[in-house]
Amino acid sequence: PRMRAQGRRRSAVRAAMLARCLVANSRRRAGAQCLGTRWCGAVGHESNRLEDLLHTAATDRAELKSQLKAQGDVNRQRTEMLLKSLQAAELDRAELRNELASLTRDFDHLAHKFKDETVGSRERVQRKGIKGRGAQSRMAYRPSIEYAEKQPTHVCELSHQSLAELAMLNDHCAIRERLLREVMAVDHISWGQAHEVLNTFDRYNEKFYWFETLPYRIGITLAFVGGIASAFMVFEPTVAEWYGVNIAGEELPEGVESIDEMTINQVGTWTWSWMEPMIGTASFVLLCAQFTRAQASKMNMKTYSDRILGWRADRLSQAFPQYDSSMVRAWAKHLPKVGYDFFPNYEANFRQKGPASGL
Repeated sequence: PRMRAQGRRRSAVRAAMLARCLVANSRRRAGAQCLGTRWCGAVGHESNRLEDLLHTAATDRAELKSQLKAQGDVNRQRTEMLLKSLQAAELDRAELRNELASLTRDFDHLAHKFKDETVGSRERVQRKGIKGRGAQSRMAYRPSIEYAEKQPTHVCELSHQSLAELAMLNDHCAIRERLLREVMAVDHISWGQAHEVLNTFDRYNEKFYWFETLPYRIGITLAFVGGIASAFMVFEPTVAEWYGVNIAGEELPEGVESIDEMTINQVGTWTWSWMEPMIGTASFVLLCAQFTRAQASKMNMKTYSDRILGWRADRLSQAFPQYDSSMVRAWAKHLPKVGYDFFPNYEANFRQKGPASGL
């Protein structure tokens, strides 16, 4: 019985130990399962966070890549613009160099021409055998063929300054050329076409030309007729006898029955008794008129000619107000040349290198 009891106690102990092992194993398994569950949750959470970080990093990488690309495009455009600017600057620099070289050549040419035109800058030629460097010691300047070929042949070849200086001296050719250039500048036409405008001015002035020049024509006619008539009335026997007997109421000299018996000088001596008062009075009247006009000119009083030309100039400048009035008036204060037939010869009747050239 003792052996059986010991066997039963040993079996019970073994069963208890086995139960404890089973309970410990179950506990260990449960703990392992709990730890695995916790670790899996932690790993899943970390993996999700890593995926989010990778997605954010990919997004940032794509955005940064697009920004870098845009910045590269901007830099490339700036580089191209700078290259174009450098090329344009290089072209401008080359052009400026060419212009500077051209201006330098032109300046040297102008300086050479100015030196040639200046009397004091011409080359001095010393006379042989003359001491000193006075005026008699140098030879007079002789123009060369090249210099002679460049002289102006028409007033249109003169500069503005030369024309202005000549116009102030009342040179009609210079005044006419200045008006031509004014017409060219206003109407934007050529020099040849500007002459047609001046022809229009002539036609406009011709409306009152005959009225303006009528006193001169009457004076010329009366002077011409009076000079010839006075000569005939003094020395021509037939005319002298008719005028002396019928107009002056004189008789032939004593002892003369016919005018044919008298010589021309005797006729002049006979007619001078009544012709002298008329001729002397007429001469004195003309002398007084001439003296009056001279004194009026000294007082800067306008004569009939000045008033007529001033009215003529004012009328033309008012009819064509688009042109400079001073140039138009200066040109209009000039009457055209007149032939022996008393008809005016306008500038339109001459060629452009005719009398209006001024040279």
